[in-house]
Amino acid sequence: MTDDVGFEVEIEHGHAEYTAEELLQQARANAQAAVIATVAFLHERGVPLEAWTDAIGRLFARAWGAPRAWDAAEFMDAMLTNFRSLGAEVVSVELGSERAEAVTTGFPDRELCDLFGVEPALAARFNDATALIAADRGLAWIWALEGDRTRYLATRLTAVVDA
Repeated sequence: MTDDVGFEVEIEHGHAEYTAEELLQQARANAQAAVIATVAFLHERGVPLEAWTDAIGRLFARAWGAPRAWDAAEFMDAMLTNFRSLGAEVVSVELGSERAEAVTTGFPDRELCDLFGVEPALAARFNDATALIAADRGLAWIWALEGDRTRYLATRLTAVVDA
């Protein structure tokens, strides 16, 4: 390959040569980097992370269709799919219609957090956005960062509203 002046350009691994698996890994890293860099930006400027997570929760909820009651298992399964797309790995999962619990690793990525100077606990606040989506589905959503693992719990609310 030559550049616009006619010099030979050597590219060790061109864009077209990446495998689907390599591209998936890159996409996951890019998605996490975008979340973690956003947290860094907001934190540096003193913008409350609650404002951001509430806003993205409301925006993401649009993609979930009209509010309606969901089983806890159905919701957790959908969330685990989303977390896996960010690079999280599911360590354990228990799915029930009233209560679903899961543990993951890999989000937030500790190395990316270090690179961007963000505490993993701050980056993990991204998980707060899910509470608004869950509430529209008659569910409570809580999560906790426990070392390098994140525990998620979805439970059915007693007063379920179908829209």
